[in-house]
Amino acid sequence: MQSKIIFFENIFKMETIDKPKTFHPAKLLHKFRRFIEDSDWDERLLKYEKYINWFSYGLIAASALFFLPVCISILTR
Repeated sequence: MQSKIIFFENIFKMETIDKPKTFHPAKLLHKFRRFIEDSDWDERLLKYEKYINWFSYGLIAASALFFLPVCISILTR
């Protein structure tokens, strides 16, 4: 018993594939530097200072609660 293998022709067009954009470090550094120098990021950051401080306090409290059992176990040895 024999079986046939049928190969279909390639019906798709052979076009060049668009390469993904590569970001050059020098170009990224230049854009970042221009953003830092020309934008008002620091003024916008000052508007959210209160919320950032509360987030930081919460993070400090959570880390203290996390490490409290470890410190207690070390000190009770």
